[in-house]
Amino acid sequence: MKKPGKTSISNAGWKIVQSMPMELDAALGIAGRRFGAGSLSTGIVALRQSCPTDWMEEWHEFYGTMTWFANVLETASLVSGVLEESDYSLATMAIRQTTLDDAIKKLRHLINGSENEEGRNLSPEDTFIQLFLRYRRSAYAEIKFSHPQDPLYENRLKREMQFCTAILQGGSLHDRYWHWLDRYYFEVYRPWRENRQPLLLDLEQKLLTMLGTTRSEGAIPNIGWLSDVNPGLRYPEIKSAIQNGRLFVNFWLEPFEFADTFLLLPGKIYLAFAEPGQMYQDFLTHTRKLAEQVQALADPTRLIILRLIRTFSMTNTDMAAYLGLSRPTVSIHAKVLREAGLIRSWEEGRITRHEIEPNAVKTLFGDLELFLDLPDEK
Repeated sequence: MKKPGKTSISNAGWKIVQSMPMELDAALGIAGRRFGAGSLSTGIVALRQSCPTDWMEEWHEFYGTMTWFANVLETASLVSGVLEESDYSLATMAIRQTTLDDAIKKLRHLINGSENEEGRNLSPEDTFIQLFLRYRRSAYAEIKFSHPQDPLYENRLKREMQFCTAILQGGSLHDRYWHWLDRYYFEVYRPWRENRQPLLLDLEQKLLTMLGTTRSEGAIPNIGWLSDVNPGLRYPEIKSAIQNGRLFVNFWLEPFEFADTFLLLPGKIYLAFAEPGQMYQDFLTHTRKLAEQVQALADPTRLIILRLIRTFSMTNTDMAAYLGLSRPTVSIHAKVLREAGLIRSWEEGRITRHEIEPNAVKTLFGDLELFLDLPDEK
């Protein structure tokens, strides 16, 4: 086993993989609106809308305090040895049977570490967290790729791992969580995924066309066909490591059509490889709409107009007199706000009246907070 920081040309190669744990992390994030609705394709929205109300209540109990796209099952499957398992029963059975002690032993094996290196005074949970952080950091260090330095990033990672320990064998949430997840998989996710099978076959055929085979050991894959937004091309450190044979590429075959998703581990990377299709186009459309709404507010006169409408129900004539502007100018400002969906207007004879759309304004700020990933946590 190589020490963290050591790499070898022997890492060259590729294969197609499916990962039920990674898929379920994505599906659970979608269920909890970790993506804005406007950025999702119709097929993905259908998955979200299929979640039963009482099941969602438990989702909020399990994941509600994690306001980001959490990768709990990815972590659990990694320490259980089933990250690349496509079968739900096999993947989840392995995780359910893994204890925290098993997970610690697995991580020590992965990083070739000893108990002394982590300190004997740490609790098992803290030992697990420190080992996992060390393992993840080593993946970035190997290829001289900057690991996220934001304390918030590691705080989130630690909270994911704390939750992970709770669903392992002997954990406080073990029985309840797996009963809850079983229900989701069999009632919601499996039927939805079966309908996405033609998409998966198309993606696999595309990969075979580009690479010629489903796997290769020792050969450096051609990645020039990937989209520009793919991390394999977008990040110079990752691109160089692949082309120099220092990263084994696992092309992740998944039903969500991700174009820019990746998981970096020591000596290997998992890359989603879909084209920036409808989901990406919907995301751009959502972004443009969001920008237009923000731009509508990014004017002091329009902010005052909103305030006057909300507080005094002023007409165009009233606001023109109050602000010292011409009526046509006020009409133009009102049109911008109306087209952004922030007010509604109607005619009463020659008078134009307006009413603010409070839910639209609240939604705008909520969407902006979600888009920028602004957390509630410290």
